Amino acid sequence: MAPYGTLYTWPGNPRILKSLIAAKMNNLEIVLPEFKFGKDNIDPAWISKFPMAKVPALETHTEPPVYIAESAAIAHYLADVGPAREQLLGATPAERGRIQQWIFHAEEEVMPHVFTGLRPKLGRAVYDAELEAKALSSLERIVKVMEKQLEKSMWLADTEGFSMADLSVAGCLNSGFKLWLNKEWRDKYPKLMEWYNRLSEDANVKEVYGEQVLLE
Repeated sequence: MAPYGTLYTWPGNPRILKSLIAAKMNNLEIVLPEFKFGKDNIDPAWISKFPMAKVPALETHTEPPVYIAESAAIAHYLADVGPAREQLLGATPAERGRIQQWIFHAEEEVMPHVFTGLRPKLGRAVYDAELEAKALSSLERIVKVMEKQLEKSMWLADTEGFSMADLSVAGCLNSGFKLWLNKEWRDKYPKLMEWYNRLSEDANVKEVYGEQVLLE
């Protein structure tokens, strides 16, 4: 079977994890070509498809092709075009609403604060103790909400199986657990870690996440 599409991104981008898992669950092969940000994304031919010049960006091999940028939009599209659609996006209006709520939480309440903590670790910013403390405080606000939710449900959106709600939030936390949020911090949130480990044991998730070596 020919690949379903090409996903353009820089190496190690945590924003694509949820999309790759959704694609695997829907039996869609996605090509990840070598991509040089700052060069390939300003090529006129590429900009004709993706005018904002942002990555990640998806180009499908369908006829006609579909061009989508923004990681949440790409993940939603790949979740919506296969047999895992209802599990990933919800089977009822209530499920779909709760799933979207957590996707927004991931984008607005989790990822920005995790990225603030990660940038100095990756050499992309100068370490600032005050900024880090603010990021941790803001992150802990949503994590405490997650901890309470996971005391009464196995999955964030109270669905039977994991959904894009779980994949979106876990994808944001994945790099944080490996490089920034140490064991002492993680031990404060046992339900969060039970949830993360449970999700990580799924075969499709494990294939995308790889070996889980978390920061001590």
